[in-house]
Amino acid sequence: MSGATLLLLHGAGGLVADLPVFVEHGRRLAELGYRIVMPDYFSDARDAAQSDELGWWPRAVVDATDWTLALPGVHASCLGAMGYSRGGYLAAEVAVQQTPIRAVVGVASAGNVRQREIVRRPSVMLIHAAGDPVIPPRRTKRWARILGEQGVPVEIVVLNVRRHHFRPGEWTDIFERADGFFRRTLIPEV
Repeated sequence: MSGATLLLLHGAGGLVADLPVFVEHGRRLAELGYRIVMPDYFSDARDAAQSDELGWWPRAVVDATDWTLALPGVHASCLGAMGYSRGGYLAAEVAVQQTPIRAVVGVASAGNVRQREIVRRPSVMLIHAAGDPVIPPRRTKRWARILGEQGVPVEIVVLNVRRHHFRPGEWTDIFERADGFFRRTLIPEV
């Protein structure tokens, strides 16, 4: 059993859009010993992705992190987050600014935090498509550069695809890479 806990954060399509992928791969991670939490950081507004006040989402992720840390057996030293698209932005942004999240995997994402606001240094893996039309690779590379300049350990994985949404086999590869990363960064060697 890994003992690590992961928050899985959905993209702009909302939890419902990403739930099938997250349930399938989250279940596999749970079988490997991870505790999995899938918060919905959108409000209950019908058009939350467009109408929510932007400050709501990071606050919801911080609250989900606090809630998760209050669960029995969850330790900050073994807490990670993985997010897709907007969820990847949020996972990394709250991890470098205000939560004890120790490792982050951002999938098809980047970040918008100024260098001086980076006060924490979780390990970060950024996985992006070589030809992502929604989050261009230059934005992901820029985010990696900013993190690295602030002493945040960053790994970049480039998938040879030309789209923002991934196919089932690609998601399998992404979650396997994330598992390897979290095992290296969150799970103490025995």
